[in-house]
Amino acid sequence: MLRLIFAGILAAALAAVVTAADDNAAIIEATKSYVAANSAMTKITATVEQVADDFARVRVVPEDSKAADPAWVFLKKKDGTWTGLTLGSSFTTEDYQQLGIPNALRVP
Repeated sequence: MLRLIFAGILAAALAAVVTAADDNAAIIEATKSYVAANSAMTKITATVEQVADDFARVRVVPEDSKAADPAWVFLKKKDGTWTGLTLGSSFTTEDYQQLGIPNALRVP
């Protein structure tokens, strides 16, 4: 009985890890598409910094440091798809409020 409970807990934990990895991959792809469509940066390194509810904060750094400054992209998941909301290096309280971005994701 204890083995069965442990197996169930382990399976749930593994499913959560796989889901998080899949979400991170989808967030990175959506970020790259958003950056390509909304900036002059063509080659970037994107790092998912934090996810809260259906929002994500991603740090983007251009491979060519002379091309642009590092920035953040905020994304929202709707109907299973991640979509970019905004891209920038500085955000106001009003920016966060207008876009509905949770306080937990504000740039430190």
